[in-house]
Amino acid sequence: METKIVSISNGKKNFTGLIKESVAKNEDIIITKRGQPVAALLPYKEYTNLKKLRTYLRMLEISTEMRKTGIKAKDVYAASKKELEGRKL
Repeated sequence: METKIVSISNGKKNFTGLIKESVAKNEDIIITKRGQPVAALLPYKEYTNLKKLRTYLRMLEISTEMRKTGIKAKDVYAASKKELEGRKL
């Protein structure tokens, strides 16, 4: 995936064009302010893939912590089920 760098002022002038270019070329666009990166524009598919990856990494962290502390998934499931069943709808 390619990366393009654009200043905020140039990005404002052609925001729609930048979005179209990002999608068409599957390109990330780094937005800068006074030469420093402040934001990124990326195709929506790439954004959703990053969100899935972040969620997966959080799940791995939770799994590692559960192993360290001796908590079993079946115990978490049982406690969650009991709590949900005890709620009034």
